Amino acid sequence: MGDGFLQRLKPRASARVQLVLAGTLWFIAAAILGSRGALWLAEEPGWLWMAAVALVAGLVKARYLLGPVARRAAARIVARGRDRCAGGFLSWQSWLLVLAMVAGGHALRLTATPRWVLAMLYVAVATALLVGGSIYWRGVAGSSGPAET
Repeated sequence: MGDGFLQRLKPRASARVQLVLAGTLWFIAAAILGSRGALWLAEEPGWLWMAAVALVAGLVKARYLLGPVARRAAARIVARGRDRCAGGFLSWQSWLLVLAMVAGGHALRLTATPRWVLAMLYVAVATALLVGGSIYWRGVAGSSGPAET
């Protein structure tokens, strides 16, 4: 069982498939956070202004933080080329960051932080993930046709 055997077991994917995987991961995270945050906000008397503030905060976060992160990650995926490990659409450091963010979000729910604060945070992050994640989908749309799939 040499290194060649393990290499053959790795699921391989084109850059286009990896862009789809990355965009899907960001969309799923946004859907989870956004739906939970929206449900919590809907219970608040001033939900409309809170939602507006959260959406603006999310757009700012997308513009200055998640957008640049997604552009770098998409460029990395494309530079890696075809037939690379499907899970490699994120670096191992990025996978650790994803796990830390999931754990942090769960830990926040266990604190005494008011639900409306968490709701605004969740909606803001979900907005940023949707906007930033669209970079991956533009990469999919812009990639070459069947030869790249």
